Amino acid sequence: MKFSAANVSALGGRTTNQDASHAGGRLLVVADGVGGAPAGEVASALAVQAVVEHGGEAPGTAASLANAAVRAHGREHPATAGMGSTLDVAAMVRREGRWLVRGAHVGDSVVLVVATDIHPLTRAHTLADELVAAGHLTPEEGARHPQRSALMRAIGMEDQVRPDLWERSAIPGERYLLCSDGLPNALGKGLHDLLFSLRKATAAECANELVRAAVEAGARDNVTAVVGDVAGGAGWRS
Repeated sequence: MKFSAANVSALGGRTTNQDASHAGGRLLVVADGVGGAPAGEVASALAVQAVVEHGGEAPGTAASLANAAVRAHGREHPATAGMGSTLDVAAMVRREGRWLVRGAHVGDSVVLVVATDIHPLTRAHTLADELVAAGHLTPEEGARHPQRSALMRAIGMEDQVRPDLWERSAIPGERYLLCSDGLPNALGKGLHDLLFSLRKATAAECANELVRAAVEAGARDNVTAVVGDVAGGAGWRS
């Protein structure tokens, strides 16, 4: 069992692309360099490289290795000190005769799975989302918070990273979308509608159309989509 996978990225409203990604048969990765920090494109590239070199079978370990690589680079190259990146990993693994998709999440990139419905597998590690999750703010108050986008967790931010981990059975025909926040920010609620309309498209067609639509909608940030269909399926077949 494997992913039929594709990744597409665009500048959006930026002059440089600080996103990095990987789309492989057993591994999907997306990373988004932290805006406002130095060398975001270096951090995201290092994070993805570390995960790919590890192989991703233990996503939590892969995230720790990515964090160590970014921190080490910052120590060796002071001009990049303080750089950071989001990171999302989805790895196809076989355990005790079962195929699983295991993931690790740090930051505010997004992971969705398209099955009989669309299910979010991550929540943003932003100040607003953390306050809402803790019950200190309502979702409406969080959406208005002046520092709502401030990241509370990122690769490279601290010596030890705390990824959220998730796991699902690998079900043929299900589609995984890993994307930088530029995609949902540009498309809003239209992202779900577009994913449904693309359910019979190939992974490559889906990734291309998602990014094209985000750019056309006026994306103000880099936009990256990594699409992986389990067992080579092209979304829903029914």
